[in-house]
Amino acid sequence: MDKSAPGRARVTTRSGVPIDSKAGGDPAELRRLSGAVCGLDCTIQVVRRGGNQGARIEFAVYRFQVDRLRLAFYVPRWLDDSAGPLLSERDRVELIAQRYTGRRPDADGIGDDGVVLALDNRQNARRYVCHSIFRWLALVDIAPVGYTPRMLREALYWTVGMSVASLLVGAAIIGLDAALSSGQPSWSWLLDEGLWVIALVDAVIWVPVAVLQLRWRLGWPTRRQRYTDQVYAAMGFGSALRPVAGVVEL
Repeated sequence: MDKSAPGRARVTTRSGVPIDSKAGGDPAELRRLSGAVCGLDCTIQVVRRGGNQGARIEFAVYRFQVDRLRLAFYVPRWLDDSAGPLLSERDRVELIAQRYTGRRPDADGIGDDGVVLALDNRQNARRYVCHSIFRWLALVDIAPVGYTPRMLREALYWTVGMSVASLLVGAAIIGLDAALSSGQPSWSWLLDEGLWVIALVDAVIWVPVAVLQLRWRLGWPTRRQRYTDQVYAAMGFGSALRPVAGVVEL
């Protein structure tokens, strides 16, 4: 790839002509490629945090060549299983990729050249942007955000649902204790304490998230938010705040 100008990210076409360089201060260089998928191989990779006993997630990793570059396309396995194979040999695709900082060998000893950030499969009109893998692996110097606003809304609904369920379970236990003891429940104070603990935990998690999202919407994005918008814009996918219809956030 051509060398980037200092302090600027570049998106290049196959000929190396810059097509977008708005992300001042970002060192990464993006590359837009198009062509047929060749040498496609799909493997399952387990990613862990905190050692063998920590959290784990499985990714379906599609490895293939486009324009003489060997790329890795990471898809959460649950989505790959439910939606079926996202890529097939000879599919015509357009994509945005970024080279790894260093060469990354895989099981066959051949190093991938880079990672796919966004992909438009012209064969089936499916559009994808990768986010989840960048919450788990530091593949490049800078990457799109790990959670999009849409993903955060889903996570917020899940968190609120779990909090409400926990309070209802606590209230049910206290009510049962009061009924069985035929008097003042012996540990009704747990409901009040539990409410404050849950509220505090939710605030610690979500207040910083809300601040970052507000900055983004007000036009003061962080480096990664700005970089994410650059990837969406280069592919014609709108933005992470307002993606075009049909974009699947992986």
